[in-house]
Amino acid sequence: MFGRHLAVLGAVCLCVVLAAPRQEPEVLPPSTFAEPENWEYRLSTHINPINYNITLRPYLLESDTARFTFDGEVFIEIEPVSTTRIVSLHSRNLNYTKSEYWAKPATGSVAANPIQLTVGPHNLETDIKNLTTTSDLVANQRYILHFVYKGTMDDDMHGFYRSSYVNDNNETKWLGSTQFQTNHARRAFPSFDEPQFKATFDVNLIRPRSYNTVSNTRLISSTPMQNGEYFLDVYKTTPKMSTYLLAFIISEFSIRKDETFGVLARPEFYPQTQYSFNVGRKILAELSTYLDLNYYTLGNDKMDMAAIPDFSAGAMENWGLLTYRERSLLVDETATTLSSRQSIAAVVAHEQAHMWFGDLVTCKWWSYTWLNEGFARYFQYFGTAMVETEWSMDLQFVVDQIQSVMGMDSTNATNPLSDENTFTPAHLSRMFNSISYNKGASFIRMIEHAMGSDNFKKSLREYLIKYQYEASVPEYLLNAWLANWPADRFKADAQKIFTSFTTQVGYPLINAELSADGKSIKFAQKRFLLKQADGADPNLVYTVPITYTTSLEKNFNDTKPKLVLASNTPATVTLTSAATWVLANIQETGYYRVNYTESNWNEIHKALISTNWGGIHELNRAQVVDDLLNLARAGHIKYELTLKVLEYLETEINYIPWTSAFNGFNYLAIRLGTDTDHFSTYIRQLTNKAYNELGFEESTLNTALEIYLRTKVLSWSCRYGNVDCINRAKSYFKSLYTVPKNIRSVVYCVSLREGGATEFDALYAKFKTEKVATEETLLQNSFGCVKQQALIERVFNLVLSNEIRRQDKSSVLTTLYTENNENVSPVFKLVTANVDALATAMGGYSSVATVVSNLAARFTEQSQLDDLKKFNADNSAKFGSSASTLKAAETTVQENLDWAETRLGTFRTYLASRNGSATLSGLSLLTLLLVALVTLLR
Repeated sequence: MFGRHLAVLGAVCLCVVLAAPRQEPEVLPPSTFAEPENWEYRLSTHINPINYNITLRPYLLESDTARFTFDGEVFIEIEPVSTTRIVSLHSRNLNYTKSEYWAKPATGSVAANPIQLTVGPHNLETDIKNLTTTSDLVANQRYILHFVYKGTMDDDMHGFYRSSYVNDNNETKWLGSTQFQTNHARRAFPSFDEPQFKATFDVNLIRPRSYNTVSNTRLISSTPMQNGEYFLDVYKTTPKMSTYLLAFIISEFSIRKDETFGVLARPEFYPQTQYSFNVGRKILAELSTYLDLNYYTLGNDKMDMAAIPDFSAGAMENWGLLTYRERSLLVDETATTLSSRQSIAAVVAHEQAHMWFGDLVTCKWWSYTWLNEGFARYFQYFGTAMVETEWSMDLQFVVDQIQSVMGMDSTNATNPLSDENTFTPAHLSRMFNSISYNKGASFIRMIEHAMGSDNFKKSLREYLIKYQYEASVPEYLLNAWLANWPADRFKADAQKIFTSFTTQVGYPLINAELSADGKSIKFAQKRFLLKQADGADPNLVYTVPITYTTSLEKNFNDTKPKLVLASNTPATVTLTSAATWVLANIQETGYYRVNYTESNWNEIHKALISTNWGGIHELNRAQVVDDLLNLARAGHIKYELTLKVLEYLETEINYIPWTSAFNGFNYLAIRLGTDTDHFSTYIRQLTNKAYNELGFEESTLNTALEIYLRTKVLSWSCRYGNVDCINRAKSYFKSLYTVPKNIRSVVYCVSLREGGATEFDALYAKFKTEKVATEETLLQNSFGCVKQQALIERVFNLVLSNEIRRQDKSSVLTTLYTENNENVSPVFKLVTANVDALATAMGGYSSVATVVSNLAARFTEQSQLDDLKKFNADNSAKFGSSASTLKAAETTVQENLDWAETRLGTFRTYLASRNGSATLSGLSLLTLLLVALVTLLR
């Protein structure tokens, strides 16, 4: 098939390539930060906290005169490491009425003798409050700090904040909840608010009679106050832990529970807590078994999970009280899709894994966030797989985690896993990115396959036992791995593998060159970069465990490394017989890309179009697709070669390779802008077999991955003009309330894209009465599929209003310009014309800067860049430090335009030739060749 395409391609490219309009690729803009006085952000280590005894009384009732504030009192037991008179701790937005200290009495019967603390300067930038004692605090002696204060319960989802919901009686109910990671415990109580300062906590909460409370540990007493109008709830002492892990909720929630495990939600959502209650108990038990360290023996004998209406993060790993967005915890059997159910189980596994990795053993500082989040993301997949065994979570990990992070990690916008340049709140936020999560988990998986699963598991248990209740640094984990790393698995290189992938940014491109006679393979490396001149260091060298197989054995199950490539010097291996192809990185267990000679790629293509895809594992088929698209994007190979091999997708019916393909095609679709006619035909042709096999109707025999692939194929096929697909989706929409749940995202989006106000009104009406959080999320994100200007403005105004919760505004706004390329410019105009209102709605100008940057990343024309520059020139002052994000967006757009100028023409030409080849007669082909020849001579 490709031969005829190539003949036409050669003729057309000479005429067409220079005529291609400028387009752009989507690359995340580099993060930029103003340089701070870094040392000021960290506390001195000359004092250690031992215990906090905290009493809080929030005011949530309509009758409270100081509504949405709280009274606080805390006794902090401390022990100086060296004799001092200086006490420095964190405090933010707290107003103090008492600040005092005393030496801890040797026995409880001796009365305390309070002494006033002298309040020194309070740095509002770093939140450090400096206090002075009148006499020395002697090293290794115990003292008590005592503070009485007031704070505010804001609606920004940080610290001790307020949230609300409207119940079935149309009453607004208020609650108080917490989110302390990374540096917000200081907004609830003065504290040594860094992860290395571990202590125990005694929590006491005063609540109105109609409310209930929950905290990290068990409730041990509830005492009436004020004639029974209020109660004092006292909680058991926590294990030794970091401040950011403390949590408490004051609400009118209901709880589903047994003796040790519970799930909390607003009362009307109680029926939706069953699935997370069931799966949560199972996952916790499986993780306990895998790590040979039972959760309930770690110092906390209960586990609760709570669904919070307003929650900034997806979920939070507070020890013994996990908190979630409602859509991340609640399942309705009739409405929640399988994909959402999987996401809920996975986030439960993620947060429960933190009980060991993050809570029991904690990264010493956020420079090493991956020690927490990398393991949580790893078990998010492999922990869920221990319970939900039919979802193929191990396969999904590769396309969701490894391939998704490689784009960012191949630009100058990336950072190393272990990043010592982490001081300010902006730096801390940066560390909670896909590097710490996705790359961290991918690196951990690579180590597991390099050292062997049993050795890996044993090392994790030893690491957790040795450093329990303490703070950790990467060296501790490395030592645990080295202690169990077998000599026959390249143990001599293990430390270099660890260091090169954790302290350096990026990853290598491995060139695997099969010799002409097929009897040897030469491996060489160079850092993979999407752009060669964006400031990233191209000369980094990695120590890489290499796996491979050839056409001879086709062994895609052995993931034990066969060699380690540790320098710029190529390594050559000899084969026993002549092979026709080599394929490296078995099941994509290594964190690297692979390129081959053109002849080797052609042989891989032959294998892929043969029976059963030549026996190539579906993970390696996905790897081939992902590597090819990115190698062509970066200019390492020609698009003609990439597209030739990718024609095998016409026979592909598996979710994993198709996900890689759709991710890569999405990048190209964005670059094409609104000129997608030929691309639409191309997508319809490639997906034709998968579309016909899967259709719209779900079978009880379908696997989870088949259900997921159906949604993706229908979405792409309908979006790119499959008339049958569009008509069937619109037909389902006519019975809006009975659409099968797993295809709702397609039906909703297609109907809004192809329809108008009538369809939008129907979906909006369903949204306003929806009682299932996952369905509500699906509905509001479908709003962005509209294309008519009036409806675009209507959705934008919804984002500005209170109808969309602040936590959801970003995702709703994003769908408004990602679902239809035509919407990019109209949405940009709305954003820039309403920048102040949007900043108010989204919580600040930094959020708007991110929106502008993400929009700009999809620009395809010079006029759009001009508009961006004008907006930045007129508005940068109001963005403060976030103005750097706007400036970086200009650079990104220019790079994208330049990329399109040099590379997109080839892709356009291929699409045009592929679509025209079937109807070209010999005469027309000859004419085309003559035109090409004339053009060349000119």
